[in-house]
Amino acid sequence: MTAWGALLVTVIWGSVAAAAVPAAVTLRNIRHEPQARNNCGPVTALTVLGYYGTRVTQAHAAAALKDSPSDPQVTSLELAAYFGRAGLRSVIRSAGDAPRLRALVAAGFPVVLQQRLREGSAVAHFRTAYGYRAGHFLISDPLLGPALRLTDAQLMALWAYYNGEYLVAYPPSREGDVRRILGEDYRAAGNWRHLRAHAGEDVKRRPQDPYAWWGLAKAQLRLGDLHAAVSAFDRAVNLGVPAAYFLYRQEAFEAWTQAGQHQKTLNVTERALNLDPGSKELRRFDALARAALRR
Repeated sequence: MTAWGALLVTVIWGSVAAAAVPAAVTLRNIRHEPQARNNCGPVTALTVLGYYGTRVTQAHAAAALKDSPSDPQVTSLELAAYFGRAGLRSVIRSAGDAPRLRALVAAGFPVVLQQRLREGSAVAHFRTAYGYRAGHFLISDPLLGPALRLTDAQLMALWAYYNGEYLVAYPPSREGDVRRILGEDYRAAGNWRHLRAHAGEDVKRRPQDPYAWWGLAKAQLRLGDLHAAVSAFDRAVNLGVPAAYFLYRQEAFEAWTQAGQHQKTLNVTERALNLDPGSKELRRFDALARAALRR
């Protein structure tokens, strides 16, 4: 039997809901380990890889994923590349919600969530959803423990900070299942349209929410509407995106660079580099802006 075939899924079937998923699911073989400082990414990697039968240590994952032991930033793209070296495919999508999360977990996929650490925190944090039942999700949290329980409302509040970003890693043999569950969101362009619509509604309901504006701006940027993206990023920044946010999200720099508005990039990178002087992402955009302004 393959490693995948040996994995056990505990399923408690209930009445058929609109989403046609079991009433409760707990995926087995979910390995947890408390994180070292700034190591939620490496611990998430060992959790997901362990589920699919590949064992790595936290130290090995950290060495592969981080530029230095103090590097606070591991991106979803870096996680996906690391999973790829172990033979897994990954999709990274936005505008996730509780029904989609249940559908993925019910199909046997642990889902990596990009969220804020806790309400009011500016720290980005990976956690892995691996179960649910009535009233809550079951989460492996590298910092808060192997069986964190979040209600739908708690999950969505923490998730909104990063526009519902999630990563699904899977064996190539299961790509058809991922396509079926994600539908139009499986295609990147389809997901950006979904995020644009979702964030558009969010900014109507919460016009003072900078992260809703950020999500709208990111979708507009990826869909090629640079003018609208710049305007929405400006609105997000003016509403109070903290400097720490730019350690994890640089899409505003992309938009300002494309629009030739380099001073905006410098205004932010100068503040954010005070938090992490070694950030390669911030340094790259800072250097691009300085070079452009010297011409």
